[in-house]
Amino acid sequence: MKLVAKFGGSVLRDSEGYKRSAEVVKDLIDNNNEVVVVVSAMKGVTDSLLNVANSIHKGWRPYVKALKARHLRVLEELSASPKWYKVIDALFDELSRVLWALEILKESTPRTRDYILSFGERLSVNLMAAALEKVGLRARPMNPLEAGIYTDDNFSQVSPLYDLIEKVAKERISNVLEEGIIPVVTGFLGTTTAGIFTTLGRGGSDLTATILGASLGVDEVRLYTDVDGIKTANPKEFPNAITIRELSVYEAIEMARLGAKKLHPRTFEPVLRRPVDVRVLSLYDPQGNSTLISYGKKGPKLKSVAMINEMTIITVKGVGMVGMRGTAAKVMEAAAKIGANIYAISQPISETSISIVVKEEKAEAAAKAIKASLEGSGINVEVELRKNISTVSVVGKGLENPSFVGDVLSMLEDMPVLMIAKGPLDLSLSVITPTKYAKEVASRYHEEILREMKEYYGEAK
Repeated sequence: MKLVAKFGGSVLRDSEGYKRSAEVVKDLIDNNNEVVVVVSAMKGVTDSLLNVANSIHKGWRPYVKALKARHLRVLEELSASPKWYKVIDALFDELSRVLWALEILKESTPRTRDYILSFGERLSVNLMAAALEKVGLRARPMNPLEAGIYTDDNFSQVSPLYDLIEKVAKERISNVLEEGIIPVVTGFLGTTTAGIFTTLGRGGSDLTATILGASLGVDEVRLYTDVDGIKTANPKEFPNAITIRELSVYEAIEMARLGAKKLHPRTFEPVLRRPVDVRVLSLYDPQGNSTLISYGKKGPKLKSVAMINEMTIITVKGVGMVGMRGTAAKVMEAAAKIGANIYAISQPISETSISIVVKEEKAEAAAKAIKASLEGSGINVEVELRKNISTVSVVGKGLENPSFVGDVLSMLEDMPVLMIAKGPLDLSLSVITPTKYAKEVASRYHEEILREMKEYYGEAK
């Protein structure tokens, strides 16, 4: 098989994480697999570099000193050859020169921030290459320019240049593989066509892995984490949650949007362009349970449930809204301007009111902004807030069937339901309910998910 194996910060905590990752890669190679490796920065390093970026004028040197010591300690514990020490020293010299220049210039921009953050992965690929070398494998660290991960120049919010990547990355990485060398590619990072480093955003290493998987036409992209796949619910809230064996790409996207911690929506952008299977599995038990994400709509009708607490319903009402075009747009625009994400929206056919769901921390500001916007347009309204609200969302392919949606809602016939968010083609259904009832609502759905899993697969694991 041809594989992309991505190792994230959750497992790259120290030298043991790099050693274990290298052993997994060796096992794959020994079993006649062709492997491209993608790595994130070491656990916590990106956050440390963010502190560095925010402290250019306040004393960045202690952060850099601590980071360098941490990386050198990993090399020492790996018993790495001297060449890797030289590479790490050179990268930290480069980082220090950049930070010194920015301190003098008093400059801080999205472009310089991306450049500072790039050092996390650029350091990590060398640690991984050193670890692979210790298990007898030849490896070549590759930054995004060397690998051909091109993006636009909208720093901090870049978009990959997929057509260019598919052409260039395939050629460059294939050439390395033909030499019998394992490419170790920086996750999270891209480069402009002018060779300036960019970042793909949080969760960007998974996106790098699927970009390469789609470009190279691999059999599977494997995302190694500290858990054995995606769970039916948050195990901290539901200790009986089990691993979901199979997810469709669209179910996975819905779960990511609803906050599944091991998924990021952008991960699946390349998969929607060129189908490739993605597997989420544990570094510590790669032969154990895992979640396969593919285009096939397999498995039971319901797959997972998620709760989001500390929400507020903002209701705007007034007869002046009736027949007034663009009212909903004004409400959403006003909320967006103060940075409030709208989780659900509801408007009756009568147009006498609009209700939106936002995080509690943004509710007061959003309510004031919405009232000011509408009254500025000559619409007299009342704005009411209902706090201590939660959203409970269930995901699964069965929700494409309208009659099944009715079955799902019937499970809550004695529960207070304030709003429902569900489109005709959505694979998720969200119920907005007072927080004190949310756990019971989620529990009913989770019990149904476990029942379906057992019925579909036999005894659940």
